[in-house]
Amino acid sequence: MLKTIKHYFQKRFDRFYRLKRWHLILDISLLIIILFLISVLVKLTFFKPDFNFTTWVAPQHIQVDLNNPDLEINFITAPEAIHLEDGLNVELHIKNVGKIDVNNLKFNLFLKNNNFSISRIVADSNYELDKNVVRINGAEFLINEIKAGAEINSTFKVYFKDKIKGSKVINWQVNAEYYVDNQLFKNTINLVDIKVSASLNVQAAGYYNSPQGDQLGSGPLPPVVGLPTNFWVFFKAEPSGDFESFVMSAKLPKNVDFTESTSLLAGSLNYNPSSRQVIWRVDNLITGGTDYRAGFEVQLNPTADQIGKEAVLLSSIKFQALDSFSGLKVEKNILGLDTDLEHDTINKGEGKILAQ
Repeated sequence: MLKTIKHYFQKRFDRFYRLKRWHLILDISLLIIILFLISVLVKLTFFKPDFNFTTWVAPQHIQVDLNNPDLEINFITAPEAIHLEDGLNVELHIKNVGKIDVNNLKFNLFLKNNNFSISRIVADSNYELDKNVVRINGAEFLINEIKAGAEINSTFKVYFKDKIKGSKVINWQVNAEYYVDNQLFKNTINLVDIKVSASLNVQAAGYYNSPQGDQLGSGPLPPVVGLPTNFWVFFKAEPSGDFESFVMSAKLPKNVDFTESTSLLAGSLNYNPSSRQVIWRVDNLITGGTDYRAGFEVQLNPTADQIGKEAVLLSSIKFQALDSFSGLKVEKNILGLDTDLEHDTINKGEGKILAQ
């Protein structure tokens, strides 16, 4: 065996190493590498490291339930029916019941149809205390941060504008966005539909000559002390929706009398001498109606203390009606009428009383 090995190396030496020394260097280098790798393998075989897993604690990460985030959001609106010009009260209540701060909150008031638009949002007087917490930007409420366990309560008034006349219901929602632990949450909060009362345009006008130029009144104009002058007064109602129990009333001064001459297209017209009150009643006003009118004649007897002044023909003019859809009462006071005859294009400004 030894002779065989010796013969192998002798033959290799004579063939490679004697003529070319780099073969010898290469083989020696390879032998050293093999011996090094064998030694490393032996050391790894007998190496037994002592890992103490009880001393290492993984960093805590609070899990967020994507289906049930820990942010309670409530938008409370009241009442459920409004007059458009009055606006709507909105209460915003937000509470972070979780263990993580909530950041970059945005609540957008979104109208589902094109019948209305939000004209402005106004905070109540208490809002000045937390204006740095809740900011208003157009139709949005913006909040930078709500700490874990904290809550925010604010009250606002939202004003709407009707883009399509005669629209009756505001359908809207809140589109909410906020971040929890760098995760974006989006939520839609449906709000209660708001009924909108229809508008009711009511006018009172006094005439000596009609808009067409016909003479309706009689007697001197300008009026003269001691001489009677007759005028006509017309009431008119133009509803944009259906109304019930319409009542319009006015009072006559002591020197103005009801002549019993009337012109009535709708409802009933009555005069109470004891209260000196004229009352016009119409049971129902229908959407778009234009024939809701009543007229009556009054007689003015100017007094000496009215010389150089316009005399009052009607005072305390007011009306009320019930909106059939929203259930809201519509009521308003109207400016009184005098001998200035604002609506009489022919005689306007000719109403100052003259001495006889």
